[in-house]
Amino acid sequence: MACRLNLFQSLFCVLALCERILAADFAQAYKSGLLSPRLYTEYDLISDKTNNHVSFHPEGSTEGFYCHYPELSSQEWEACNDEADTRWCWLRQLQAQEGESLLKGYTVTTDYDNFAPIGIQRHYHLDISKQTITPDGFPREARLMNGTYPGPLIEACWGDTVIVHVTNNLDDEGSVIHWHGLRQYYNNDHDGVALTQCPIARGSTWTYNFTMLQYGTTWYHSHYILQYADGVLGPLVVHGPASAPYDVSHPQPYFMSDWVHRKAEEEFDNEKDPEVRGSKADNILVNGIGRSKEAVSAYNGEDIRSLYDITEILPGQRVRLRLINGAAGTSFIFSVDGHALEVIANDLVPVKPTVVDSLLVAIGQRYDIIIHGLESPSPSGNYWIRTHPADGCNVFRNGLFNSTDSTNEDPLDPRTGILHYGHPDATYLSLPDSTLNTIPDYSCARIAEQTSLRPVVPWSISSTPLNNLTLSTFYPSHQTEVDEPYGNYTHWLLRLDPLVEKQGGITFHNPLFANFSTPSLLDFTNIGQGENDNVIRLPYSPDSTEYIHMVIDGSLLPATNQTDLDPDVIPLLAHPMHWHGSDVVLLAQSEQPFDPATSRDTWNYENPPRRDTIMAPAGGYVAVAFKPDNPGVWLVHCHIAWHASAGLALQMVVDDGKGMVQNMLAGERLERLSGGCEKWKADLGQVVDFQKEESGV
Repeated sequence: MACRLNLFQSLFCVLALCERILAADFAQAYKSGLLSPRLYTEYDLISDKTNNHVSFHPEGSTEGFYCHYPELSSQEWEACNDEADTRWCWLRQLQAQEGESLLKGYTVTTDYDNFAPIGIQRHYHLDISKQTITPDGFPREARLMNGTYPGPLIEACWGDTVIVHVTNNLDDEGSVIHWHGLRQYYNNDHDGVALTQCPIARGSTWTYNFTMLQYGTTWYHSHYILQYADGVLGPLVVHGPASAPYDVSHPQPYFMSDWVHRKAEEEFDNEKDPEVRGSKADNILVNGIGRSKEAVSAYNGEDIRSLYDITEILPGQRVRLRLINGAAGTSFIFSVDGHALEVIANDLVPVKPTVVDSLLVAIGQRYDIIIHGLESPSPSGNYWIRTHPADGCNVFRNGLFNSTDSTNEDPLDPRTGILHYGHPDATYLSLPDSTLNTIPDYSCARIAEQTSLRPVVPWSISSTPLNNLTLSTFYPSHQTEVDEPYGNYTHWLLRLDPLVEKQGGITFHNPLFANFSTPSLLDFTNIGQGENDNVIRLPYSPDSTEYIHMVIDGSLLPATNQTDLDPDVIPLLAHPMHWHGSDVVLLAQSEQPFDPATSRDTWNYENPPRRDTIMAPAGGYVAVAFKPDNPGVWLVHCHIAWHASAGLALQMVVDDGKGMVQNMLAGERLERLSGGCEKWKADLGQVVDFQKEESGV
């Protein structure tokens, strides 16, 4: 059944083909091995000439990269992802077992929360250091991974264990590295935030170890103060199946970001300044390439490959492109002139193929898309790729981008890349003359789009949560009075409704402020005793039918007067919220206020959109749900770097109340964390903890 799929047939054919492979039945025998250590490296397998395992080069991977599955014999199993129309398949038996009619294997419909193939160990080495770079014509000192911006691509296959050795070669800072969107299932101590480890001391190396139970596109970045806005970030790709056919996959993710011309910690002064009220960016970069306005206007027929990020395509070809927004303060509307975008994954979740003309990519979000090549492209073969700052979700030095009434008097150019066709008349010596797609909505809500993306692997959500929703409804607020003990400025924070605080006799209205030398995971019995700990405790449950519900409400209920919030206010701003340790489903996203008496009647409980980063609209709310099956201390925060550093975050403790988290860390894991903290305290710990003015996340 090898059919040439068009845009609308693709999902039907994928699901029909997947029915012929019984993924879950095979995987049940391996469930106990979901977190089993991967014993082999690629070198081990190459050295062992007798190991006839399944091995293949996945489409879109870098040259010389191979997936290896040492427990699957090539005499019984095969890779099945090598043709355009079989991207839905990953691994399958060559023939069904005796007495069975279905093949067994792993496909895009496999429940990846519970089942994954067993791959190999892959080791990477990252060195953090200072270096002056000029990505847009303006030189400035940056903090970089292995000397590049973005940092090097970390690449793995579904089921691999990735081991990353991070060396801190900075002369005056610590660091921690977060692996954005990876669940870190039963692996909280490798999440890479100040709640789960002390910063890496100068001159020290810290090793992260995690298994790729998910697949798709994501990124890694520093979670130490504002380092990622200074350049400490990079792409991470986990090769796996897809929900629609494509011919080729572009090997380099499309990494979009904003860029600041001075050190991020200095720019943070604008966030603290009551007169300025907000940190600002200076430019837009794609894969570390940006342009000044002068450079754009001075174009005179040079080779465009030296000026723009180029995506190659052939007429009629289907090209997979991986989108990442690693900005500090800007959400983008992504589009390609004259081309529709077929969305096949959001964050690390495969979705049913959905066609759009443009796409909101909020800070921290990722998409896998397919661009369908035109049969008869323009003579030059060049089309603009645009990353336009979303209305209401950007602040640049020279003003705001707005699609209808911009205050940006000297606007930056959102034409940041070029789609180039390889045909005889095409040229690299002229800029595109293509026309912008019709984009009716440049806002950073785009609710209809965000709520239309349905996961391939469905979840059915209980409408009755395990927790008290009233105590899990939080308002992104801003102080109006200076918080003297914590940097002497007005902070962002997530707080409870003051009426709920009063009625319940509880306090939850402070910015999160982490102590680098005493991470929560190492001080578990005392979490919540500090006024700035911002802790919610949630019951652990291994039952896949039980869920936690949470609301982020950017509005005021009719019964709540603004004066009740003094000394805080709730500004009408959107916030891209990121959950660590879990994928969350989007029960509701609305630009209307949340009303606990009526809003829940409209929520979607049957296979709602699922991801790890969701935009909370200005003046409205988002409601999410997640499985509390991953014990640990997990961060929830706004992914606007300036807001997170000012305290807009909380920590969730998922535990069974019987010492589950502490027992999970017993022995070598606890000794390792304690040893890292001793190094940190002997190095910069006492100085930084005393002087820092940021939240630490």
